[in-house]
Amino acid sequence: MYIASCTKLLTTVAALQCVERGLTTLDEDVRSIVTELQDLDILQDDGGGNIASKRKNTTPITLRQLLTHQSGFSYENNEPLLQQWRKGLPEAERGSSTSLRGRFLHPLLYEPGTNWSYGPSVDWAGVVIERLTRSNLEEYMTQNIWEPLGISDMTFFLSRRPDMQARVAHMTRRVASDTGSKQEVLAYSPVQPILDPDVEDCFAGGGIFTSPRELFKVIHAVLLASNPSASDTAPIPPTQLLRRSTVQSMFRPQLSESGRASLQKVAQVPRLNRMMGDMPVSASRDWGLGGLLLMDDLPGWRGKGTLTWGGNPNLTWWIDLRAGLCGLYAAQLMPLGDQKSVELTKLFEREMYARLAAAGSD
Repeated sequence: MYIASCTKLLTTVAALQCVERGLTTLDEDVRSIVTELQDLDILQDDGGGNIASKRKNTTPITLRQLLTHQSGFSYENNEPLLQQWRKGLPEAERGSSTSLRGRFLHPLLYEPGTNWSYGPSVDWAGVVIERLTRSNLEEYMTQNIWEPLGISDMTFFLSRRPDMQARVAHMTRRVASDTGSKQEVLAYSPVQPILDPDVEDCFAGGGIFTSPRELFKVIHAVLLASNPSASDTAPIPPTQLLRRSTVQSMFRPQLSESGRASLQKVAQVPRLNRMMGDMPVSASRDWGLGGLLLMDDLPGWRGKGTLTWGGNPNLTWWIDLRAGLCGLYAAQLMPLGDQKSVELTKLFEREMYARLAAAGSD
């Protein structure tokens, strides 16, 4: 199945491995590593949704900003300014959807570190990893994440894995039943969302195909590495992806005040909140290293400090360190934020918490 933005968790783990190994830090300027980021424009809004002007970015871009969506990048489908910029390019310069640079090398919307916007920042973090390790991201993850965890069914390049392609789940959508009733049914949709299956690059923010079982191995490994019995000094066992202290740092809030305000503003929109897990609008949110960070307790559900995110075809993962619980709900259903999928996800999660509580009372 296509896991879309669940890929971001794996890329975050890979990036933090590079930090642990001394290849870089979270807060140094990565523009010297990824030179494509050295000459970016920042678009200025005229207040009416149009580009008023643009100026060169002179502010450092850090790995921390890329991993937490504070670099100034945003997805074009969310931003009229970027759509306007793209339309203004000559046809020959509009880029390829199969190339990371063609798809995501575009202007910033604000000075790095001053705000939050969801976008392709993690894709560029993947390029940082590739440049530091002199390997493509698939090769790096194979050696440092997938093989240590016994993962074989995982790839950025589905067209190169006919064994997986033969078993891939079809994308579905809800359509009206042809029986004349008001009931909806699922129908196959031949188009994969967001990503062309014949990509040229490893899209670190949303490019992986795998199975729910294989993806869960990574989620579970992150939880296990936070355990007090896990090692916090090198060398750590191969199956422990990160040091205990590094994993604990993933669950710390990373946003500036303006970044938190932007994230909370997004959560006020019901459609967007459903896409983000449908937590109460009043719940305080931040961003950790790898996902959305819940800053309040939700009784009978996620606890304070839970890290969570998902993928476009209605996938959701969560890791609750305090409860010692993690999980994954996986579908191949478009569009994102499908109401019934959201309800099923919440029912599943609440049932897991209820079973955990019952086991603790025995």
